[in-house]
Amino acid sequence: MNFSDDFFDDDFFPLFDDEKLKTKVQKCKEYVSNGQTITFLGNIEDTIQLCLEYDFTEDGIFLTEAALEISPYSSELWHSKGIFYNNLFEFDKAYLCFEKSLSLNPSDAEAMINKSIAEDNLGLWDESINTLENALAIEPNNEEVLFNLGIFYQRKDYFEKAVEYFKRTVEIDTEYGDAWYELGFCYESSNKLDEALSAYQKFLDIEPYSASGWYNFGIVYLKMNSYEKAINCFELATSINEDFANAWYNCGIAYSKINRFIDSRIAFLKAFEMDPFDDLIPLNIAQSFEATGDYDSAANYFRAAIKISKTNLDAYVGLGNYYARKNNRDKMIEYFSKIVKYTLYNNFSDFSERELRNHLEDVNKEIDIYNNSELNIEDYFKLAELYIEVGRWNDAILTYQKSLKYKSEISNSFYGMAICHFMLNKNEDALKHLLHSFSLNPGNEFNFIDEFPYFESTQLYIKLTDSI
Repeated sequence: MNFSDDFFDDDFFPLFDDEKLKTKVQKCKEYVSNGQTITFLGNIEDTIQLCLEYDFTEDGIFLTEAALEISPYSSELWHSKGIFYNNLFEFDKAYLCFEKSLSLNPSDAEAMINKSIAEDNLGLWDESINTLENALAIEPNNEEVLFNLGIFYQRKDYFEKAVEYFKRTVEIDTEYGDAWYELGFCYESSNKLDEALSAYQKFLDIEPYSASGWYNFGIVYLKMNSYEKAINCFELATSINEDFANAWYNCGIAYSKINRFIDSRIAFLKAFEMDPFDDLIPLNIAQSFEATGDYDSAANYFRAAIKISKTNLDAYVGLGNYYARKNNRDKMIEYFSKIVKYTLYNNFSDFSERELRNHLEDVNKEIDIYNNSELNIEDYFKLAELYIEVGRWNDAILTYQKSLKYKSEISNSFYGMAICHFMLNKNEDALKHLLHSFSLNPGNEFNFIDEFPYFESTQLYIKLTDSI
């Protein structure tokens, strides 16, 4: 039997459905199991290529290992096996396969590209860039090598260097859409917005039905304050992909910039359907209701934002202003306190767990030094601040009180005690201490707004500070 004629039809590489490919794979496995690998090796190798093209990864590895038993010195088979492992994110195994492939064919630029991908994912960045540069030395006009060098530098935020490689890529192949797209991204990230528009336009000329292309085009227009053009782009993106949450969201942002709050709300609500776990979306829905005077609906969405993220300070401000409009003093103080708390919390949110642990250990050591020393008034201030850093609010209050024995009207002591009382939910005491510190030193109010900028010009702050 002529296996090639029976096993493959004339449309071998065009589109397969999964069942048809599964049948071919199963036939090859049967030949391997029956000890006929050498007889049908060419057909097995062709099927391996199909497995690469259609992501039949596990089957591809099985067939490749069988073929390698017959042809252990085939650089192509080792290369294919490495690609399968790359696709499985088993980069250590992929790396060994590419090493073997290149030992058999040292000038294979495509194998070098794939080896560099494995190296990059293993954190071997110097080796990765060196591998790509070696490939470029062999094939200086290989657009895939140039493109991958551009991607490498782009991911490291070396945008100018990345631009050089992407530009060389499109000089060789003007229809290389991905290179135009990444070139646009690099220009956008470098705030070269006109160049970004030009690159994205080139991409869209090649890929006119790319939702992400229209989305990025819209983002650039949004950054340029060209809101109507941005809206057109985002609406095109959502017409191509109705589930594109970010496009709906930024369409809402663009509409809100031109005060079309009902349209913005429609877009935000669509985004919220697609992504119910992003607190910024209900926040913006709330603000659109607020802008049209529907404060009760706004409050509901501010609460929804807080339910997703308890540190969403804009939502607390929104609810604080909502209760200020209703003259609900207890709720005003409650949300005033929350803004103080979560502002302080966010000050530490950028710390890693290890960094935070080391910082707290250092602060506690410093506290021990102060507690074993004779203290003057300045030392008491410093010790109280250290207690605040580690969340020992009651100890901080006691320390501030000790400072007042030196002088009974020290504005910074009352200011510090106010912060501590807020953290302990003693909100009435906190507010009285805070306003007293302002009366002793008006400059403290500026310090407070500087430390807690979310209060600036809010109804909540104005009404509450005028209430005592």
